[in-house]
Amino acid sequence: MKTVKFLIPYPPNFSREYGLNAYYAGLHWSVRKRRADAWHWIVRAALQEYGIPFGIFTRPVKIIFYWDDRLDIDNHAIAAKCTVDALKGYLLQDDSRKYLRAVEHRFWDRGSIGVEITEENQQADEEEDLV
Repeated sequence: MKTVKFLIPYPPNFSREYGLNAYYAGLHWSVRKRRADAWHWIVRAALQEYGIPFGIFTRPVKIIFYWDDRLDIDNHAIAAKCTVDALKGYLLQDDSRKYLRAVEHRFWDRGSIGVEITEENQQADEEEDLV
């Protein structure tokens, strides 16, 4: 099973600019676009820093994000979305359910954002009943 791991350094004002609450505040679309473009650059720079070459996963993946900031765990949706978008065409074919099966958010104490991308095994296709 193929796995890729890398770290993303926290940019200044991360919580204020990339927390979900900032987007609820009614940011203009051009500000959201500028921030997303900046985040894509940050992710691509981290991939290059870790020597991770272009290489599309051929099987569906799960991405685990590790956060070390003051945001609530559910406030990381924007940063995670921008990260996944930056991975498209680099490590991911696209972010449809055919290629991206799960996203998890966890906390850790390492002073940076951790990203772990792991191929899912075929048995993971079976969902358990929730009710």
